[in-house]
Amino acid sequence: MNPVSLNLKTIAGLCLTLLMAAAQAASPIVAGYVTKVRGEVLATLEASPQPLALGHALHLGSRVLTGPNARLEARMKDGSVLTLGERTEFVIEQVSGATPTSQATRLELLKGAFRAITPAPEGNTAAQQWQVRTPVAIIGVRGTELWGGLNLLDAGQDTLDVVMLEGKGVYVENSAGLTDLVKGGDGTTVTGAAAAPTPLKPWPDHKLRAALETVSW
Repeated sequence: MNPVSLNLKTIAGLCLTLLMAAAQAASPIVAGYVTKVRGEVLATLEASPQPLALGHALHLGSRVLTGPNARLEARMKDGSVLTLGERTEFVIEQVSGATPTSQATRLELLKGAFRAITPAPEGNTAAQQWQVRTPVAIIGVRGTELWGGLNLLDAGQDTLDVVMLEGKGVYVENSAGLTDLVKGGDGTTVTGAAAAPTPLKPWPDHKLRAALETVSW
């Protein structure tokens, strides 16, 4: 065989391999799948917003927005189940199990309301954290069902409400302080990034119902 032809074939094969590897690296990483949807729900990932429907994938880096009277339920790669209420903006930053090296879940709530059922951690290591960042505080979860909402139940700008529904515990933390929620019905409020989360307080039934209504179907 002509050495020149052999070299050309080798170079062509190498180029094809590199192109395939680059395409795979550029492919969006699946973080979960839509299991239920109502109304207009859009996802943006380095492009124009795309409508989400039952069975569609959610990807790392996606910004999910729900319209008026809309709802979204999704099962994530870490086993958690997320429900988003109407007029909610949510970012999927990292999900445990979505990549070989991702052992923690990081989400961000920019506005609106969510409900989450998270898997119980296998240990107490930092690598098994499940957190939701917000403009005023971080919500940390330890195998728990919880609800969180921004500017929904209490008047005022940048007000975060969080209630633990059941499970092993939730903490709400910012630079001003930390509050642990230890049993179902315990809630806290943060009125700004410079304000500490209020001490835990059992929520009255009417407040709990109002919260759950924002994510009900």
